[in-house]
Amino acid sequence: MTEHSHYVIFTDLDGTLLDHDTYSWAPAAPAIARVKKLGIPLIAISSKTLAELSHINAKDHLFDGLIGENGGVIRLGDQTEQPGPATETIDAARGAIRAAVAVPVQSFRTSSPDIIADATGLAIDDAARAGDRFCSDPLIWQPDDADVATARTIAETFGLKLVKGGRFHTLCGPTDKGAAMARMVELLGQNGVLSSTGLTPRTIALGDSANDATMLAAADFPIQIPQKHASVTTALIKDQKLIIAPEPGPSGWNAGVNALLDQLTNTNNKSEVLHG
Repeated sequence: MTEHSHYVIFTDLDGTLLDHDTYSWAPAAPAIARVKKLGIPLIAISSKTLAELSHINAKDHLFDGLIGENGGVIRLGDQTEQPGPATETIDAARGAIRAAVAVPVQSFRTSSPDIIADATGLAIDDAARAGDRFCSDPLIWQPDDADVATARTIAETFGLKLVKGGRFHTLCGPTDKGAAMARMVELLGQNGVLSSTGLTPRTIALGDSANDATMLAAADFPIQIPQKHASVTTALIKDQKLIIAPEPGPSGWNAGVNALLDQLTNTNNKSEVLHG
């Protein structure tokens, strides 16, 4: 361990570490190499499934831990926890919705990779990983407003939410990235990944959208990445310690993390990171 291994970095992927259009993280490579050299754990935290995150990690070996489905499921080494709703609850709620609305209801959990690929444009293998879900389930349907209202009411009776994303209504629980981040810190401490010198763990979080707000609010050092195609960047949280990176995507990730590490390691006093 190094003197900086009581820090933990949590990062969103799409639009944050991964470029919005190319899905490349290459511009962030210098900062990632520095993080690895300092012995700071890097944790992926995303709406993606564990299968999707594991696939990315098997190829690039970036992450020391994975948090999927917006905080609903956590994996560190061989240990997996599911703070999100039980899979059986998701399935029961979807079944009740299917019985109550007039339109056909399919979902990622119940559909073949071919159907998911057709609905999303994903390759077949990627579609299969997107369907390998624990505690959330995007619906594949063509509802009207009444169907959505009915489904939302049914979801609530199961203690769930029906959340509209960019393309799908997703059944999910009340979990969030901030709570999952706190639990991962506990697990890292229990597994000896964090420094055992008695220093209090300090968290760094990076995200670009409203879905990341609870994570940024919970972090000791929140870094907001500007969205690539947005004309204006509005602060996601009202906190004077919020850092807004100077560029979108992995280039901004690289600049934001390097500037913060300059401050934390006292290696450079001329930071270009902007504070909101």
